Amino acid sequence: MRLRPGLLLAAVFLCLYGTLAVTVDDSRARYGLQSDEATYYMMGLSLVHDGDLTYRKEDLARVWKEFPAGPAGVFLKKGRQIGGGPDPDETRYFWGKSFVYPLFAAPFILLFGTSGFLVLNAVMLALVLLCGYLFLHARSGAGPSAVLAAAVVMASVVPMYFVQIMPEVFNLSLSCLAYFCWLYKEVAQPDRSPRGTRWLFTPRADLAAALLLAVATFSKPTHALLFVPVLLWQARRRRWSALVKSGAVFAIVAGGFFAVNMAMSGDWNYQGGGDRKSYVFEFPFQNEVTRPQVGAPKSREGVMPEVIFSRRTFTSNLAHNLEYFFVGRYAGMLGYFFPGVFAMLAMLAAPRRRPGWQWLVLGSALVQGLTFLLATPYTWSGGGVGNRYFLSGYGVMLFLLPPIESTALAFVPWVVGALFVAPMVMNPFTAAFRPAGNADGGLLRLLPVELTLLNDLPIFTEADRGRVWFGDLGRGDPGFLLSFLDSNAFREADKSFWVRGESRAEIVIKTDRPIRRATFTLTAGAVATDVTVAIAGRRQSLHLDAGQTTQVTIAMPPGFPYEKEIRGGLLWKASVSSSRGFTPIFFDPDSTDVRYLGVRVTPMLEASPQ
Repeated sequence: MRLRPGLLLAAVFLCLYGTLAVTVDDSRARYGLQSDEATYYMMGLSLVHDGDLTYRKEDLARVWKEFPAGPAGVFLKKGRQIGGGPDPDETRYFWGKSFVYPLFAAPFILLFGTSGFLVLNAVMLALVLLCGYLFLHARSGAGPSAVLAAAVVMASVVPMYFVQIMPEVFNLSLSCLAYFCWLYKEVAQPDRSPRGTRWLFTPRADLAAALLLAVATFSKPTHALLFVPVLLWQARRRRWSALVKSGAVFAIVAGGFFAVNMAMSGDWNYQGGGDRKSYVFEFPFQNEVTRPQVGAPKSREGVMPEVIFSRRTFTSNLAHNLEYFFVGRYAGMLGYFFPGVFAMLAMLAAPRRRPGWQWLVLGSALVQGLTFLLATPYTWSGGGVGNRYFLSGYGVMLFLLPPIESTALAFVPWVVGALFVAPMVMNPFTAAFRPAGNADGGLLRLLPVELTLLNDLPIFTEADRGRVWFGDLGRGDPGFLLSFLDSNAFREADKSFWVRGESRAEIVIKTDRPIRRATFTLTAGAVATDVTVAIAGRRQSLHLDAGQTTQVTIAMPPGFPYEKEIRGGLLWKASVSSSRGFTPIFFDPDSTDVRYLGVRVTPMLEASPQ
């Protein structure tokens, strides 16, 4: 086996992304702290500067040195005594997230400041590339192995998560490295393996896998499911001593982290506690008096069976989510993790030739995603770009790849994956922190929209695209919400919108009642245009002369049941297209409007009789 191509691959990646990590101006490049970043950022700096994991006023003041918008979205909770009483120290809060990622990042933060988070991400992914190459090269040539290992990282959405101060890359890397430690001995031979890999053929490798998965489990408890295949394989091989030792290491390490969390905050569950809240605009200790009502409750101590197993939505949610999980526009494997799809298809192409451990890997990978489909049917993607809750499952899909000797075939995941994610990989900061436009065009736009995830779609990061109130025009018609799935619509103040010229605007209609029909009042601008209106497969097309106004009425099909926050809620996906367009400044000397407009749309709904 040749080690040099793998080392070169990892070194090139580390040089490129490590250099980016230490030279980028974080405060400008990342448009402020987004999503869960505020919590992990503040924990890391608290460890480095204060040597603790408690939130005090100095932690809050420190944020404004780099991010003038503050730590929007930080998760905090009050501590309590282990016996159950309140924390006697009222001048502190505790973080509502796992501390393991900031803990590992702390040495890099000490050396590189905030960029240390990204340096850790670069180091972890470089290790994934090296280990992925070694695993694949044990059964294939050096060239195809290097190409495939690189594709798993670079031809997916993973490089976009590299720029985020969140543990997604960390978790993916831990899972992938753990499975490498477990499975390398199943495909390689000691006498052919590179120097320094002999320990991977000893029981120490299984212990290393258990340790890595234990750390990942404290970061996100669902990673414990990735440890089950390790134990099952050891049981099948009747390696009882290894099974007991691996289980002990996993329990001691994972249990130790949770015990430390309990010793600090009085609660083993860092996401639990009735007082866990997310703070966006005002923060504890920002002023002399902290109002207790500030912050949105965000405790996670169990599932919501009345929502998950609702008779009205359970079957619909499960069937559609299974489809969306693989081919969804905003979170599907096909668009964001195509190398994983390629690996799965390559494995299933000759199922009888695949070893038993590979079937366990496939099951464990899919369970990482399917668990969230069942437990959180309306938020299973994590609200990120692609399915961020599935990143660890995707990481272990590398081990599904069979021996591949064709370099041309090895480039398939590169080519197809790049067609979906190339803009995100080439411009990761914009893709990560301005995610609403990632699926506005290209192949992603051809995929079905995840209606179950409507409130978690990236479009909701822009106020003028998500949950916009329409209808209620004073004609006895009900009000409803529109969500704009692309940038091809321009809202107006009178509850109408323009469709961009030569474009199709896609929208989602949300109501709290059944709807009998929808009426669209269409007005052409300064040029004639052909217009097509479609709702859930039903469509009408017509021609409008310049300045002409007409109405289109469509009988509404049954809506998509949606009950995340609206009892009896219904959704419909609709679109309006315009074949031509005009720019007002060229037709009206007094206009300052430089938009390229096609047709103006005023939607109105008619409720079904009770």
